[in-house]
Amino acid sequence: MMWRNYLKTAVRNLMKRKLYSVINITGLAAGIACFILLALYLQNEWTYDKFHANAAELYRIRLDYGEKDQPVTHTALTPNGLAPVMKDFPEVKSVVRIYPATSTVRYGDKAANEKRFIYSDPAFFSMFSFPLLSGNAATVLNGPNMVVLSESMARKYFGTTDIVGKLVKVDNKEYQVTGVALDPPSNTHLKFDFVASYASLGKKDGWDAANYYTYAQLADKGTAAGLQVRLTNLIKEQMGSALRSGVTLGFTPEQLQDIHLHSIAQNSTEQGGDIRYNRILTVVAILLLLIACINFMNLATARSAERSREIGVRKAMGAIRGQLFWQFIAESTLITFCAMVLGVLLALVLLPAFNSLAATRLSMGLGNARIYTWLAAVFFCTTFLAGTYPALFLSGFKPVQVLKGRVLHMSGGNIRKGLVVFQFAASVFFIICTLVVGNQLRYIQHKKLGMDRSQVLVLSGENFNSQMLASFKSRLQQQSGVQMVSASYDSPVAVGGGYSISNLEGKPADYSINITAIPVEKDYLRTMGISLLAGSDLTDADIQDVLKPEKDQVFHFFLNETAVKYLGWTPEAALGKRMVMNGRAGTIKGVMKDFHFASMKSKITPIVVFPEYNWFGQILVKTSGKNDRQVIAGIEGIWKDFLPAVPFNYHFMDEDFNELYQSEFRTSTILSTFSIVIIGVSCLGLLGLAAFTAEQRTREVGIRKVLGASAASLVALLSKDFIRLVLIALCIASPLAWYAMHQWLEGFAYHAGLSVWTFLLAGAIAIMIALLTVSLQSVKAALMDPVKSLRSE
Repeated sequence: MMWRNYLKTAVRNLMKRKLYSVINITGLAAGIACFILLALYLQNEWTYDKFHANAAELYRIRLDYGEKDQPVTHTALTPNGLAPVMKDFPEVKSVVRIYPATSTVRYGDKAANEKRFIYSDPAFFSMFSFPLLSGNAATVLNGPNMVVLSESMARKYFGTTDIVGKLVKVDNKEYQVTGVALDPPSNTHLKFDFVASYASLGKKDGWDAANYYTYAQLADKGTAAGLQVRLTNLIKEQMGSALRSGVTLGFTPEQLQDIHLHSIAQNSTEQGGDIRYNRILTVVAILLLLIACINFMNLATARSAERSREIGVRKAMGAIRGQLFWQFIAESTLITFCAMVLGVLLALVLLPAFNSLAATRLSMGLGNARIYTWLAAVFFCTTFLAGTYPALFLSGFKPVQVLKGRVLHMSGGNIRKGLVVFQFAASVFFIICTLVVGNQLRYIQHKKLGMDRSQVLVLSGENFNSQMLASFKSRLQQQSGVQMVSASYDSPVAVGGGYSISNLEGKPADYSINITAIPVEKDYLRTMGISLLAGSDLTDADIQDVLKPEKDQVFHFFLNETAVKYLGWTPEAALGKRMVMNGRAGTIKGVMKDFHFASMKSKITPIVVFPEYNWFGQILVKTSGKNDRQVIAGIEGIWKDFLPAVPFNYHFMDEDFNELYQSEFRTSTILSTFSIVIIGVSCLGLLGLAAFTAEQRTREVGIRKVLGASAASLVALLSKDFIRLVLIALCIASPLAWYAMHQWLEGFAYHAGLSVWTFLLAGAIAIMIALLTVSLQSVKAALMDPVKSLRSE
């Protein structure tokens, strides 16, 4: 009965003070909606690969490779000979290899180049918890030419999931469908659309190339240390005598559930997350909720004078402090409940857009019990966090002083000012962070790479041999709008090939260095706009040297200036020097200007570009950038003449470049979006405080107007206190933001500087937003008729 009375009184108060109610409910709803979205995203990040039933026992094996005086390279790729040996380790219960590929899949008149196609050993579905809609997990990959489709792919090609036993063509070979798996969740680094049996590859086990991922399930999670010892001994047994002096080689187990946020390995199946960004977004989520609660506290205590008489009367009639406390908690509960309902609805409406923004498949379905536990916790925490201080503050008024009119209007003023400073310090902090991150991303996009990636069309080169490629290139160069054509093993902006140079002319016999290298077609340097410091470009005669029988081959190498400096040569002195790279003997034909072939998070390292026509992953078509649709249509026509059975797919090289910074772009967008929300919620609170301040100073404003004060001077009078608080917030937030952004920028080997103009701009934005917010009420008060304002008093 008592609570019913409290709630009835609370409803009346909220209906009576509509501006106060709207500001509180809207601010809290925005904070709750954003908290839900960020909580879903962070849950997805923190739970990566933890859904597997045996997650604690699952490990990926990392390869660590280094040479004397060079940093160690960590890669997730291992030789395919590793897994068969590991099967005999007593610590290992099961082991699988995974080989990723891009394959042409065809069924009937439907065909596409599928990028998420992997080959794996029979234990794949037994080891990992990817549920099968149909098929037996133990046998679906038992033999050659067997394939499991994801649910999405089954519907795409067959229109149904009832497809076990049907045949589908993969790269012109028939595969039997043995199962259908549920689509992998977004919180796994092993995303696939097709899983084919490893036996289909027909690969011999060996130790000469690291192109496979090796995963192991341990018999017990405590045996990881024993596995490390066995892997160390295995290196000595398999390759000890073959390792050159100064070379270090090792295998390291990485726990599966730590890979996404903690792995240091390159060449993973997908780009890993960044734990720093997750921590930043955690702070953003908490701050959003906290700032919304601060609005409630500020507005409630600011209205103390307005509600003092009500409290005095209630106390005079016998109400005790505890009853008044719970009455205000009831108001807080009602506001929080309304805000929670509105916040959940907002989150549901915004979730599809957020999924698109974050590249996730988040859901608020009933199966996600954790989010509803969080919502309950948020409801109770918000109710008491936002309501306890105002309830204690208001219920503590003494009835005698209140009824005599002796209520200090400034009660709690310093606390309110402190909370406003906190709100705007958070706002300024995130404005600065957003500006710095945006500036760094613009720097990345516009920095000269030493190559020209613009208007370069990328096609798949996997189906072309050297003769086909030459004919295809000739046809393309006759196409209007095509300037140059070449090919390379992998993307020029993300080169992943690891090689070693030995038998260097002028160096000791045992001298060698670990180096990145990329096989290319003849016109690669010109197509990519890579300049030479010394030497000359490839000729037809050079290519003929490469196409000779293996025993007669002569290679022509191009080293970048960093490699030449490392070797202690000048560009001119390097020309003509003999060298051997992974069995390829030849001479240095040219020295290239340094160019970025990896993320700007790492410094430019030595690289070798060399012609080799055994296999090309990408065909690079430099276009004029004019009439793109016509040019692409013409290229597609030529493609169909050469490969009528292979779907024509393309992308621009800029997409490969942007993918290197996918995490940064995504976090930047999320950060800027929610920074705007933080500023908006802070401004809502400021608007409410300004309204009550203007209301309390109505008589003062009227008297000043009668005495001749202008509207502009009155606006300045009412605004200056708030602007002073924003300036204090700016002074607090700037050094904190400088430190945070300095640490973040240190993660890039190449980055823009921290300019003082960034901080001045952030301050100007914060002051302008605060001024506009406060002025809405200040101008209204300044323009009020002084006769009416004095009469109202």
